[in-house]
Amino acid sequence: MSSPHNSEVTQERRKKEAIQITTGSRKKRSDAGIVLCNDRDEQALTWIGQQYAIRLDHLQWLLGSQPGRGAQHEAWISEGAARAVVTRWKSAGWVQAERIRAKEPFWVWLTHRGLRKMGLPYTSNDLEHTDLDALRHLHAINAIRLQLTHEQEGIRWISERQLLSRIVRRKGQTLLHRSDGEIHYSDGDIIAIEAEISSKGPFKLAENLMELLRGKEYLRLKDEYGWQQARMMSQSYESEYDQIWYFAPKKVRRLVYNVRAKLVSVGDLDSAEAERLVVRWYPLTQTDEEIEQEEQEDREARRDPALLDAPVSIEDDDRSLVIVARVGHLLFGSSLARE
Repeated sequence: MSSPHNSEVTQERRKKEAIQITTGSRKKRSDAGIVLCNDRDEQALTWIGQQYAIRLDHLQWLLGSQPGRGAQHEAWISEGAARAVVTRWKSAGWVQAERIRAKEPFWVWLTHRGLRKMGLPYTSNDLEHTDLDALRHLHAINAIRLQLTHEQEGIRWISERQLLSRIVRRKGQTLLHRSDGEIHYSDGDIIAIEAEISSKGPFKLAENLMELLRGKEYLRLKDEYGWQQARMMSQSYESEYDQIWYFAPKKVRRLVYNVRAKLVSVGDLDSAEAERLVVRWYPLTQTDEEIEQEEQEDREARRDPALLDAPVSIEDDDRSLVIVARVGHLLFGSSLARE
């Protein structure tokens, strides 16, 4: 008969053997070391692909719409948490991230692999070669999309890149001015979004307004008869947009007010069309007081006769116009035409 001590030793040895057998039989997961795409990844990467790119500070808010475990904030995640997500995306080959301007957060954009992973039909391009003014413009558009979609649940945003992908280009064809984005409401209303961060020539701005208000028929008439005849002949036409929202800093807002007022004063627009042009602040309003001031400023501008005295011409002076391409071309050049 074995002693109690020997019996205890035997039992302990059997326990260790059982543990070793169990541990040794556990198979390694087949996806070990592979970055798997979750719902938040898909939502955020698709958003970035649609918008061309995003800066880290905005990515914190975008990812905050679906915070992960342990999130400390309701609508945004910390910079460290956002960086960790970007690191994981980079390891999967889905994104590229680079700091483009000193003392500013880095930008993130999808690689060819990332675009294919998300099923997006766009061309991958290197954001490092982008015009800096275009980056500021894109940052403004991203801010507008983030805020509007956060404030108004249920709306659908269509990006400029999505709008571009629908265009069938023909050689020699004049393209209709594109908005920087669209908001679609469930009742069918569509709002065109314009981010006017820097001033453009008054005539060019006036033509953009006319095309946004009257659509393809205005462009057709302009191609056939010129802008003067087109403004008169297109008065019965209306674009698909119920409103056009112009987001602009104070100096640029003044120009938009001037151009809108002069188009009405010379009869190129009627008052109902002018009502569809809404001018809003950029940087964006953050408080109820600022929203009230924004609305009051637009109302007062509509009835301010001093605007008509401003030295602003809404007519083509026949000098060569510098046509500034929109974000899509400035960001990625002619390669965007292949998307």
